Amino acid sequence: MRIQSRHPAPAQRIEPREIERADAVIEVLAPEGWTDARVEAWLDWAAEDQNDRAFDSEAPLGGGPARYADRLARTGLSDGLFGDAADADAFRDALLATMLAGVASPVGASAAPQRLPDIGEIEFKRAAEGHLARWRSARLAVKAAALLDAALAQVGDAVERCHGDAKACADPSKNSALGRAARRARELGADDVMILDAIALAGGPRTGLIEPDAEAPAPVVASASRQGVAAVDEAASFAAQVGWETSALILALSPEDAETLARGAPVRAAIDVTAFQHDESFDSAGFNQVVGLWATALEIERGDRPAEIGLAGIGDWLLIQGLSAAGDAGRDAASALWALTVGAALSASAEAAAVLGVDPAFAQERQTVLRGLAERRVRAAALRSPLASEAAAALAVAHGLARKHGLRSSRLVAAFADPETALRLGGKALGHAAAAAPVSTAQTADGLLVPTFSAAAHLCLTEAGADFDAARRHAMGHGSLAEAPAIDHLVLQARGFTAHEIELAEDALRHADGLRAAFTPAVIGAGFLSDVLGVPAEALADPNFDTLTFAGFSEIEIEAAERHALGARRLSDCEALEGELRALFAAIEAPALADRLAMIAAVETFTCLAVPAVLDVPFDARPADAARLQAAAARAGVRALRLNRIAAPAGFVLRLPEAEAEAPKPARAEAPFAEAPPAPVKERIVERVVERIVERGGRARRKLPDRRKGYIQKAAVGGHKVYLHTGEYEDGEVGEIFIDMHKEGAAFRSLMNNFAIAISIGLQYGVPLDEFVDAYVFTKFEPAGPVTGNDSIRSATSILDYIFRELGVSYLGRDDLANADPGEFNADGLGRGEGVEDGAIEAEPLPASKFISKGFSRGAAPDNLVFLPFGGRRDQEPRPAGPLQTGEGGDVCPACGDLALSRKGGLVVCDSCGTQAGDGSQGESDAG
Repeated sequence: MRIQSRHPAPAQRIEPREIERADAVIEVLAPEGWTDARVEAWLDWAAEDQNDRAFDSEAPLGGGPARYADRLARTGLSDGLFGDAADADAFRDALLATMLAGVASPVGASAAPQRLPDIGEIEFKRAAEGHLARWRSARLAVKAAALLDAALAQVGDAVERCHGDAKACADPSKNSALGRAARRARELGADDVMILDAIALAGGPRTGLIEPDAEAPAPVVASASRQGVAAVDEAASFAAQVGWETSALILALSPEDAETLARGAPVRAAIDVTAFQHDESFDSAGFNQVVGLWATALEIERGDRPAEIGLAGIGDWLLIQGLSAAGDAGRDAASALWALTVGAALSASAEAAAVLGVDPAFAQERQTVLRGLAERRVRAAALRSPLASEAAAALAVAHGLARKHGLRSSRLVAAFADPETALRLGGKALGHAAAAAPVSTAQTADGLLVPTFSAAAHLCLTEAGADFDAARRHAMGHGSLAEAPAIDHLVLQARGFTAHEIELAEDALRHADGLRAAFTPAVIGAGFLSDVLGVPAEALADPNFDTLTFAGFSEIEIEAAERHALGARRLSDCEALEGELRALFAAIEAPALADRLAMIAAVETFTCLAVPAVLDVPFDARPADAARLQAAAARAGVRALRLNRIAAPAGFVLRLPEAEAEAPKPARAEAPFAEAPPAPVKERIVERVVERIVERGGRARRKLPDRRKGYIQKAAVGGHKVYLHTGEYEDGEVGEIFIDMHKEGAAFRSLMNNFAIAISIGLQYGVPLDEFVDAYVFTKFEPAGPVTGNDSIRSATSILDYIFRELGVSYLGRDDLANADPGEFNADGLGRGEGVEDGAIEAEPLPASKFISKGFSRGAAPDNLVFLPFGGRRDQEPRPAGPLQTGEGGDVCPACGDLALSRKGGLVVCDSCGTQAGDGSQGESDAG
């Protein structure tokens, strides 16, 4: 293979640079104009990705890129890929030149996800639950370990702070602080041995109990049906819950893509496409050369691993041309560029296969791969882009070489993302059509970071003829508070700030993230804030202390001044720009989900590999929201997706109701008539929803008495006879029920009998009857309809509805469950009796034998015992109180019990037995 020596970009001047590393300050040779962060990213790659960790201060970027290029050149020469040493040297020089020019970069290896079964298979749920359980355990272990470690540290501190006898200080019964700390540690799960160890280690060094990164979940991949995910079926809903909770589940919408994603950690490289855009033309020849160069490098490096090549700066490339990722023209342009990449990369892979051999995977799927290349060529030719014809031609060349030599890698091009590689390429984002933010930062000669427009945004504004100065002021502000609204120099001086403090804040504005950061105590000075503004010492100790708020400025005033000084950091709402230009920047700053999914689907028509579309889910979203987002991506046509739940903002606090204060216990009175203490005066009444939790001691079964009372109710529901038999405790509480059906099938009758047994067991174990009533009333199934034979229930929606209506009315006083006339009930629930007109109260007493079982009482109840119709219902008017009037209905005689008391003059006389009683209205008896 002969390598052309044409460099894709002019070489940059190399200059010495001092870089502050974690352990030392080093001097390194780096390209001119690169930021320190970009240089450090290359140094980190060399240290992590290469076996040789030697640092060469005489070589650019510590010698890492040179060692990488030299190693691949020597390997390619030994494998016979290069004809001679000159070809190998040319390959090495070209590869090194692309790295030092910032055009291309290797990508650090990433771990391959674990393969799970298809989400529709039963094995998936078991595997996913295991994955979820491990992640939850690790996550909770981190939280619990932190709390437990802090509690054990307090145990040691309680011993260390104690002054006196050492044995007494280490004894929880004698050191009260130690006792409290030990109890707290025990409540958090520490056993007594751990507490004893913490006491013994008091004063010594302590370490954490668990690694802090134990909660990071391992990625997993599973295949799924596109139709099922789009329809949010049961399997897709469960998968959405797993992805919502862990952010680590990749759903591939075809089994082939799932296998490819789990095939192993690939070797990767990325190319910056903006380096090939010159004015209004794209250097296709130079781009093809660099793609082929790095495809060859990956074929040499990969060995038995898969190889992937990606692109960076697609969104910036579109912005330079005035195209939006939200429009059809932008999607066609991006698709054409990816198609061109596939053609150039697979052509290089075919040339490598002629020397190194064909990949066994290609031999198995040869016809599928060739047919896919032919289809891509047809689709590329139909794109509305200047690169469409060149992309179709490149794919045709790749198709011919693949038929002749085969392919070393049939899946070589993927739209993956990697933040570290983006940093090495100068902030160019990797992915389908990602773009850098229009407002970024630049490093000055003295190392100061200042806001500036990205190169793509600068070119776009210039080409569009926009008001550059107005756009800069809108996005990056004036850099000063002079003439700022609400908070300018004069206002600050009126609030007590001197020219010295204002100057300090103005200097801090150059590199501050916000206006508040320029007025922190560390900038302004704690002495000034304490002496002049009167800030308390405890407020200054708070790391979140806000100087401007303390000085009396409102949130609206702070935001207005901050926007004047530091700008909006965006261009999508800049009124100085035309509407189309604002929409162009809006597509970069806040892309719509539908537009992003459409771009991903368009690009993946040409790429060789599926890359999961990352779907961000708000931290407070529910699993159902995640399932709907997942369905939208499936309907848009993406090949794979991953839910990513955004972390909660720092300092997020869930608002909880205030804890109820425990009511003070009343003091025991020393005398029977001791005066109770006055009730405390409530300053404010706050309504709260309080949940009462009743704890019952143990789970013992409360047995019914051997001889028990109850009642039997016969009724018919929808023509089906049903007998309800109850058994009661001594206090009248129901403890068992029996249900018998007349002329029903054996299976139905047996089911009802066993249902009654289950209810009875629940009642005897303490389940409240009202829980059963609430659970079963209004249940609907046949038989249902009119109810006959029951004086309080006239209809029911099922047998269970009728039974628990009857129990609720009879034992719980739930008259609301009775659907008969409410007037049919008096205070004792006995009714009026037959033939009584509305409004009339039955005066005739009823014999007790109507309500008390003679068999249960063994005949002990006397025959003359009656129930009297006392009182009235709550909804009736009470009888007027006062002395009896002659001729009115009588009252009960205390001697004979007859209703025969009547007033005769100043006396009340019983007409039956002649007993006389005094005037009750005078408060004493005259019959004494």
